Amino acid sequence: MAQTRHYSRTIEQKLLPLVQTGDAERLVALLESFSRSEQRTADNILGERLLCECPTDVYWKITEALVRHKSKAYLITLMKTFLERMKRGACSLSDDAFARLAAGFNEVERQKVALLIMPELDSPQVVEQLFSVLHIPKGREQMVYLVRVDTLPCLFLLLGSLRYIEHDRGEVLKVARQLMKRGTGGSFNLASIIKVAFGLEELTGTFSLRLQPYQIARLEQSYDAFCQSVR
Repeated sequence: MAQTRHYSRTIEQKLLPLVQTGDAERLVALLESFSRSEQRTADNILGERLLCECPTDVYWKITEALVRHKSKAYLITLMKTFLERMKRGACSLSDDAFARLAAGFNEVERQKVALLIMPELDSPQVVEQLFSVLHIPKGREQMVYLVRVDTLPCLFLLLGSLRYIEHDRGEVLKVARQLMKRGTGGSFNLASIIKVAFGLEELTGTFSLRLQPYQIARLEQSYDAFCQSVR
């Protein structure tokens, strides 16, 4: 199998003027004219170089065009670029273009984007903002995502999400056991909190975190208190 070429100066020189002018239509046509190998190289150059450094309006114009043209090929690559730009303060979850893009996602695309971005978010409020933009409702729908991400913001929101299904003891128990099976300190401690919060006496394990029922409300209401207990 041939190795994918990650960089070509010749290809970059063809892409650069179209990115500089924001000519998304001609960029799509150029990419379609490339061989499969050249397309892979072009994708790397766009995602890792040119679209990381261009103005925000140009990034979104090209991203929207490429995703509309061929979502399967470009969506995740360009969402990784979005993450890099967010870290630099060059893009935001509040960008109107991100909301427009998200409005067109199917369920598979929504899931891929959510699970790509969620681990990089540093507060419950920002995770909730992402859910809002992606139109993922509170409760069981968010829980499906939160249980898969082992960060403190997501673990905190997961605890809150379980309140929406507390009538379904079997489902709450299943989530707690998933967390224990993951085996990280945060997940295991959250399982301990869930055991006390929902009275799951049948959840067995060697828990180092010792809590009383009266302490649970504070952990559910205060992210700082939650972090101090779960870390």
